[in-house]
Amino acid sequence: MNSPAFSRRRFVKTFALGTAFSTIFGKPWRATVLAECVLPPPGSRTATFKIRVSDYPALSEPFGSVRLGVNPVRPEVEPFPDGDFWPLLINRGENEEFYVLDSECRHASCVVPAFDNSFFGMLCPCHGSTYAIDGSILSGPTQFPLRRYQFEFDGDDTLTIHVPGLGFRVNAAVLPTAVGSRFQLCFETHYGIIYQLHFRAHVQDEWEVASFATSPDGPSNETALMAIGAPLSMYVDRTGSTSLYAVSMVFSEV
Repeated sequence: MNSPAFSRRRFVKTFALGTAFSTIFGKPWRATVLAECVLPPPGSRTATFKIRVSDYPALSEPFGSVRLGVNPVRPEVEPFPDGDFWPLLINRGENEEFYVLDSECRHASCVVPAFDNSFFGMLCPCHGSTYAIDGSILSGPTQFPLRRYQFEFDGDDTLTIHVPGLGFRVNAAVLPTAVGSRFQLCFETHYGIIYQLHFRAHVQDEWEVASFATSPDGPSNETALMAIGAPLSMYVDRTGSTSLYAVSMVFSEV
């Protein structure tokens, strides 16, 4: 953080909040989930975030599958993400085997859907390439398997997933403005991703969506912004010395 007044306090935490889409035995399931992110080291663009397996009913059963994304997927016949990142595929094999995959089809870069238990594979909607639950090739025209992401499973309920290029850091400062003292949160963004601000007065409280301004003296009436890839700042009116703020990427059904 930039301000000495806040350097000894943990005012900013980054996490991802949104809607997950999964399939279990061919049936869709949706829920709002929380995936806590760890701030990347300086110079790193790798995001490390944790999900609870129990938050996803599909992952409680063998051959369940979840697809998560921060960019929307275009609905045309050949779907592509409207942004820099393909959705993640999180598949569960037998027992406690998990696979975390990039959903980008290696043939023509279309988005591969979640694992379909009805035919035991993932069928690319563009040209018919099919992949096994671990991302390996079942049939072409693709000549390459799906990319795998590094992850760790704690053997209980937590997957820790590492996604190159998705990480961002938040810098904070207190600014004197015409409307009073405001807290500035500044961070790099990715194109097409929606960012929100969340707030809680105390550590034990639930996170709530917070409103913010987009300029130091502007009205605090925004609740979400879609980024265009340039640095973004959010300005909030300070509510107390123990308040906690968090910048979030919004996951959506993709």
